[in-house]
Formats: sequence, C-alpha cells, structure tokens
Amino acid sequence: MIRHRLLVVLALAATCQVVSAAESASGDAWLFTSFRGNGDGLHLAYSDDARTWVTIPGPIVTPTVGSKLMRDPHITRGPDDVFHMVWTSGWGDKGIGYASSRDLVTWSEQRYLPVMEDLADTRTCWAPEVYYDGANEQFLIVWSSDVPSASPTPNPKGGYHRAYYVTTKDFQSFSPRRMLFDPGFNNIDTTIVRSGDKYYLVCKETDDQPKEVWGRIVAAVADQMAGPYRLLAKPLVENQRVEGPAIASLGDKTILYADFYAEGRYLALETDDWTEWRDVSDKCSVVPGQRHGSLLRVTRDELKRLAPDAGRAAPAAVLPGVNADPHLAVFGDRAYLYPTTDGTEGWRSTSFHAWSSANLRDWRDEGVILDLPRDLEWADIHAWAPAIATRNGKYYYYYSANKNIGVAVADKPAGPFTDPLGKPLVASRDYRGMQCIDPMVFVDEDGAAYLYWGQGRCKAVRLGDDMISFDASNVRDITPPGYNEGPFVHRRGDKYYLTWSEYDTRDPRYSVAYGVADSPLGPYEKPAKNPILKGRGVIQGAGHHSIAKLPGDDNWVIAYHRFKIPGGDGYNRETCLSPLRHSEDGAILPVDVYEPVEAIDLP
Repeated sequence: MIRHRLLVVLALAATCQVVSAAESASGDAWLFTSFRGNGDGLHLAYSDDARTWVTIPGPIVTPTVGSKLMRDPHITRGPDDVFHMVWTSGWGDKGIGYASSRDLVTWSEQRYLPVMEDLADTRTCWAPEVYYDGANEQFLIVWSSDVPSASPTPNPKGGYHRAYYVTTKDFQSFSPRRMLFDPGFNNIDTTIVRSGDKYYLVCKETDDQPKEVWGRIVAAVADQMAGPYRLLAKPLVENQRVEGPAIASLGDKTILYADFYAEGRYLALETDDWTEWRDVSDKCSVVPGQRHGSLLRVTRDELKRLAPDAGRAAPAAVLPGVNADPHLAVFGDRAYLYPTTDGTEGWRSTSFHAWSSANLRDWRDEGVILDLPRDLEWADIHAWAPAIATRNGKYYYYYSANKNIGVAVADKPAGPFTDPLGKPLVASRDYRGMQCIDPMVFVDEDGAAYLYWGQGRCKAVRLGDDMISFDASNVRDITPPGYNEGPFVHRRGDKYYLTWSEYDTRDPRYSVAYGVADSPLGPYEKPAKNPILKGRGVIQGAGHHSIAKLPGDDNWVIAYHRFKIPGGDGYNRETCLSPLRHSEDGAILPVDVYEPVEAIDLP
C-alpha cells in the first residue's frame, strides 16, 4: 500500500507459501489482485506461470463501505471453497472492508468491519490480510494500525504502528483484538506465510522519506499462525524502495514481486532455496498501473468464469515490429497502411513509413515517406497518427507533428510527400483545452472533403477545394460521449458513422465506439451497444483504428493497434486487421479481435 512514509515487501525462508493450505490445493492458474489510482476497486490479472500477467477488464468490484476506497485487496479461499476478501477502505478509517464470493465474479454485499473503532486515537487501518488457520479451524485477519496511546512512551515519534489481529469462524463474530507482534520499532503491512511446520511473519520498518532512509524488512518466526513470534536477527531487505508484496510457490522455485512504486515498475526475484535470490524482472511482465495486492491459485474453470478468453492465442499482427494508429486505404489494386512508428516512451518518433499489399496478407515496406527533421521547417518530433485522402489525382497526407497537424502532398500513395504550407494546417495555439492531433479526412460522394481531429475534444470542418485550407469560423465541436481521440468517419448508404477511441492508449481498456448521423458534420448519436472493438484475454489496448471498404458487396475491414504480444504496452503496439460488419438495421456489430482478415486479391 502506497504511503508517503511507509513501505512493505515480502520474503522468508525454506518452502514458504503465501497461499493458505486450501489455496495451495490443485490449481491451474494464478490470479494477481490489485487496485488502481487511490483505490478504485478490485482488479485482477491472470497467469499460467505466475510470470506473464494479463489483465482482466475491471474493476471487478467497486467500494461502497467506509471511506469508499478499495486498496490492498487480499483474497483467501476457505475450506468450503468460498473466497473471502478484505481491503483498506480509507486512509483514516478505523475499520476495513469485507466481502465474500463463491465464484470470484458475484460478490456479497460489502460490510465494514469496525476492528479499531473503540480506540479513539486510532489513525489507520491499513493493508488487511485474511488467512485460514487450518490447525484451529478459523480465519485470522491481520492489519496494521497507528495507535499512539498503545505506546509505552507518550507522543511517540512517527506514531505507533503495529500489527493487530482478530480471529473468526463465520465473519459475524470475532475474537477480542490483540496486538500480533511488537518488534520494538514502527512497522506496517504485516504478512504471514507458512513454511514447513513454521509460520513466518514479515513486516516493514517505517521509512524516513525526507532523509531517503528506507526502513528494513524483517521477519519473525512462530509455531502457530497467531504467534508468539520471535524476531530473526538478520533483516531480509535493506535500502530498497519497494512495496506491495506478492509471492508464489512454483514447484521447486519461489517468485517474489515487489513494487518500485516511485519508479512505476516491479521487481521480481526468484529462489530455489530462500537463501540466494535471482533478479528475474526481465522475464516477468506485471500489468502496468497495478498496485498492492495478493496472489491466489485458482482452477481453470474458476478462471474461465472471469476471463472466457484466457489461454486463447491471438492472431499474428499484420506488420512486423511495433506500429500504431494505422490508417488503412485502398488505391487501385493495392491496400496501404500508414501507421505511427512505435517503440519509444513518450512516442518520440520522427518519421513516417507506408506499407502496401496486394492481398492484405503480404505487406511491403515502402520506406520513409515523410521525415520531420528533413522535410519540415516547423516540427522535428512526435510524428503521430497519420491519415490519407485522394482528390483530383493528388494524395494528401495528414499527420500530427509536435502536437500540431500538418498536411503533405504527393502524386503517388507512397510519396514522396512535400509540405505545401511550410506551417501547420491546424495549430495547437488556436484550440485550447485539447490536443491538436489525430487528423482524419473523409471525402464524400459529392467530392466535399471534411477534416476531423482532436484528443480530448473532437473538431470537424469542411476543407477547401485545395484540400490544404479551411475557414476557421466554420469549425464545429462534435465531441460525442466517451470520446478521447482518434476520430474516423465512413459512409454506408445514407448514414455517416463517426468512430473514435475511448480511454487512454496506455490503458488496457482502450477501445473503439461509434455514433451515427445523417450529415458528415453530425450531430452523431451514440448507440447503447458500445464499444464495438475492445481487447479480450491476451489482446489488450485495442483501438485507434481506421475503416476501409474492400471490393465486393458490403465488405469492410477495420485496422487498429493492440499492445504488442508479448510484452507490449502503450508505447509498444502492433497493427492488426479484422472484419467489420453492419447489421441489417445499419448498426456496427462488435468486432472479434481474434478474427483476422482473410487474404483477398485486390483487383
């Protein structure tokens, strides 16, 4: 759990396991619980090997009790296969949240357990964990609290942080609260694991962040889950700014995760003997943005209820390497893809490539068609999200550069393109409260061309006949509900379809929604059945698309990017193609991201 002063990590000895005896029973997969932001709810990721993690769209559960936060969720399985979850319900609450479930999908009504309400000076109830104690046939709930009055000396410096616990058989009646362990110094985020016939308690000495002094992580050992515990002489970890522990026992190996929360990355360590640890961070992939949670072993059937596409292989990307924001267009007997060159944090690409194909399967790199430092005088970085249109025998290439929108012109779809203006077509200084990126041009059946653009807001305007100018007084705001970026317009019959991306491109929930209008400039009405394209299973972050009509009756294709598989994120994305279909009443049907486009010979 993130705090300004305190951290936690997990480590111990021998064959230690985080899971209880019931949890360590036969299971086919792992779940990693977590939260996002300040505590939005329960998030889950799954893995077959406890190393490569795939997020399940969430939150699965949102908080309703206490201060209505859900941080540090910890789940255990009881002997009757009922799952029990506890969590931090608020920074200053004097209790914790609790809920139960038989399938991890449907959860009971949430309850607030007032475990510290009777102590007036209680300041915190943080990072609760729940375990089943088979030896005593009861559950043990442990948490960390700051209670100055519990200190033997008045006004203790830095508070008086200790671990407390209660026991219960039914989560209705509870034993009297007791202090679980007092090592003689402030500590938080206690966790308990069993190793052989011993129980190990691991806790974190509090930090002095202004002095950048990171407290020790220490362990204690006992014969019973509730103690008494004896402090081990040697700290387990020193001078490491990590927290959010999670651990899995994998046969003869054990893997430990800890969150470098100030750096936005995870540490992963592996051991065969609990003495020597190897850094395997480069072999593990934790979901970006996840925070303090726990690991839980589940059966394949339990996982399928949460993630029906778990284990399903994704179709191959159509382009090699990392390419995002693909614009697909068909000119004559070839299809062209115009993507953003991906692969740099902060999206610092400086040039654009084009790719072409005669069958949508075999793609040829046409090389660099526009190089910002070489070809422009007004921008040299952030070459993003291009689009193309043709009119009067010319090809007009619209693109984002240094968060402005430019236009270039060529005689052929693959260039070479030149800048006819020597300045942006759309300047960011003219449109505040949004980013001037992600251009798209739609040419209607009457020859009229319309420019759409924007992140945060969606703007639209009819272009001049020269395709490189417009009357700024005619710019409209057509932003639909849920809009974030990446507008695209296509026409089918007498209806116009505006499609766009929702959420941030770094978010696994990135997706495509649509609206319908009778005019290219709207207004666009967003149907209830949205989004039409989103990630599932191993496919995450699917969005920023384009749509093209292929030869044949009502034959449409949608191009989009997803997180690279494996190991991708919002800076490492790959381009895909899937069929796009409309229903009889004109609605866009949901796109199956596991269905690739079949090869087709273009005329």
